[in-house]
Amino acid sequence: MTVHLQRDLDSVKKDIVHLGSLVQNSTQSVVEFLGTKSEQQLQDVLEYEDRINELEVDIEEHCLKVLALHQPVAIDLRFIIVIMKVNNDLERMGDQAVNISHRVKSLMDGPELPISLPIDEMTNAVQKMVSLSLEALVSQDPAIARKVVDMDDIVDDLNAQTYDLIRETIRANPSLVNSAMSMATISSNLERIGDLCTNIAEEVIFMVEGQVIRHQN
Repeated sequence: MTVHLQRDLDSVKKDIVHLGSLVQNSTQSVVEFLGTKSEQQLQDVLEYEDRINELEVDIEEHCLKVLALHQPVAIDLRFIIVIMKVNNDLERMGDQAVNISHRVKSLMDGPELPISLPIDEMTNAVQKMVSLSLEALVSQDPAIARKVVDMDDIVDDLNAQTYDLIRETIRANPSLVNSAMSMATISSNLERIGDLCTNIAEEVIFMVEGQVIRHQN
């Protein structure tokens, strides 16, 4: 590997770590907004979104430049390919955080649902998945990545439980349909963040081991 290629790979890695940090902060802010309904958390999410979008474009351009200039092979090529995919996944995670914030804001104008949903469990699990997927990426550790993959089923189950409870609530009290559907959307957005974390974990495994584990379940 040339010195120039190593320098550019290190720069790309630094940028993707920064992007991951922004997404993690955005996710944390939207979770806090879900609990507190504070306008400051909402503003934080929207500001993070602007920075995430800008950095996502910069990283994509940097990766394309590396491919054109250095024509990397083997693990270096896998690294760039994975970074480009992870870059897109992280940007989409930021989008999901924005979607959640809009749904939370709409809930502030409607009646509170008279049921207990496992949203707190979902947010805790998703936040852990975000943290672990980024840790796996930075350390290039497939063992940590597999922990993320295993957690995806937990989030999927919690999302299914939420939908069941919401359906029962709408049947019993149709006037709550707007609030109920907002909560269903939030649950779906959280589940989608979990899916994107799983994508990142699977890409880490591919990058390190050259093994494609997607669709193996």
